[in-house]
Amino acid sequence: SLNLLIAQLNCSYQATYQDMLGYARLNRGKIIIETMPSVAKKRWECFIGMLRLDDRVEFGEGDIGLSGGIQVWEPASANVTTVDMIRRFGGSTSPA
Repeated sequence: SLNLLIAQLNCSYQATYQDMLGYARLNRGKIIIETMPSVAKKRWECFIGMLRLDDRVEFGEGDIGLSGGIQVWEPASANVTTVDMIRRFGGSTSPA
């Protein structure tokens, strides 16, 4: 029936859209890789320093997380989860 055709077209469109996003990301990555040799080493090191990748990223208030990340704030309603995705274990986090 018509509803089935509409559902199939919708699924096909969603798959095509995801492919389009993937190809766009690959193309952006290719452009970045081709551009990197033209970036001065000092400028690159300054950029990496500004990212502060050695600082720990806070998951929540008072919850010190891992270093090497970039914290991005988003509305709580953007990705609703009912299960906490961070597994917490007791004890020291010291690697020594």
